[in-house]
Amino acid sequence: MAYWDSYGYPEGDPKVWITFGPQKDGPPQVAFLGPIQPEGDSPKAVEYYQEVAGRWTDELAAHEELDKIAQALIEQKRL
Repeated sequence: MAYWDSYGYPEGDPKVWITFGPQKDGPPQVAFLGPIQPEGDSPKAVEYYQEVAGRWTDELAAHEELDKIAQALIEQKRL
């Protein structure tokens, strides 16, 4: 099973970081959309904007759905 990488949205000038949840027994069932974090270790816990549950069968479909949600968050929060 391939690991689904976290990524920034939009590509080139990311404003939201999308992290997939546990992937031990197949595709992830949850993703977390949160702020872009600076490189390196952060001393405090990272908060996220939204948790999204899904039954994604492939990474491309997950990206399409999560990108739409990320775009709405960018507009709502004026990021």
